[in-house]
Amino acid sequence: MKIKILVLFILVGGFYSNALAQKFITKTGKIEIFSETPLFIIDGVNKKVASILNTENGEVVASTLVRSFRFEEALVEEHFNENYLEPHKFPKSTFKGRISDYQIVDFSKNGTYDITITGELTIHGITKVITEPAKLIISDEGITAHCEFDVSLKAYEVKIEKAYTKAIKDDILIKIHFEYKPYSKS
Repeated sequence: MKIKILVLFILVGGFYSNALAQKFITKTGKIEIFSETPLFIIDGVNKKVASILNTENGEVVASTLVRSFRFEEALVEEHFNENYLEPHKFPKSTFKGRISDYQIVDFSKNGTYDITITGELTIHGITKVITEPAKLIISDEGITAHCEFDVSLKAYEVKIEKAYTKAIKDDILIKIHFEYKPYSKS
């Protein structure tokens, strides 16, 4: 009888630790970009962002095809793709990093956590290290992540046409929203 109880505790303990140390994934993450100029509003959304979150070590990777951004105005979308981010040369944007303070997150119970994320953001073929505040929401349905920050076009060597240099701001607001679900190999 004691051996059966011991085996049960070992199995439950192993299952519990594996449940906590797992990967969460999304293939439908959302990135929004926004900037307002006197001439037009740059307001785009990409709902085809893939990301993996490893709860064991706080690692986060995300990737998207630049051509997946959609804009209200067709002309803005055309300029974004042909003149600015040049997806024919730089098809993907990526992030590889980690939740700097992932130890404060209890992935086993529902709650909201203010965190910091640090890593390498690659846009337009240029990689820069960023550190930004973010929010994680743990629920029975999965993990939701939110992050907002500004990106400098100059820092990522995005060239602005001379006709628009005074109209387009250097900083573009980026909003990220990921709804992660537990990853299963099946």
